[in-house]
Amino acid sequence: MKTDFTARGLRLDPSVREMAEAKLERLSKVLPEDAQARVVLRREKKEVSVEVTIQARSHSWVANASGAEQEVVTREALEHVEAQVRKNKAKVKEEKKHRAPTVRKPESWVPEAPPLEAPKPETRAPKVERVTPRPTFEEDAVHKFLKWDRQIFVYRDPSDESLRILYRRRDGTLRILVPTL
Repeated sequence: MKTDFTARGLRLDPSVREMAEAKLERLSKVLPEDAQARVVLRREKKEVSVEVTIQARSHSWVANASGAEQEVVTREALEHVEAQVRKNKAKVKEEKKHRAPTVRKPESWVPEAPPLEAPKPETRAPKVERVTPRPTFEEDAVHKFLKWDRQIFVYRDPSDESLRILYRRRDGTLRILVPTL
């Protein structure tokens, strides 16, 4: 894990740096590979304040602590961050445990349904529906066709008064049929 140390208004004690690196290295086992840590130490009047930030993927953990000694304050802030990370890891693990599995067991597989039989053609006479084709532009005809739940739409092209039939194919595409006389 990449770790940046910043000391403002004081000198960073090497033992504090080693302790923080060791603790963050152990913590990197439960963090994503791309996690980055930042440790900022500041002198504030007679105290030292430490801010530890760990940034990973889409989540970040932050802990602050202040006190008289660098080592004690840094250890406290690192323990807070570690507790946050472990709590988050446990929550994710628990969510995964309760989530339904994405792969089904072979026992629960449903056998394939037999193929559907082709519809039998009607033996009785078809129903006659009379339609008066009205002059409509192609774009308007497509719009009306999609709006109505029909399989065929008959209209006249206003430019040449020719009869047009708009229909939907089995694959879902729309076609225009222009009968010639």
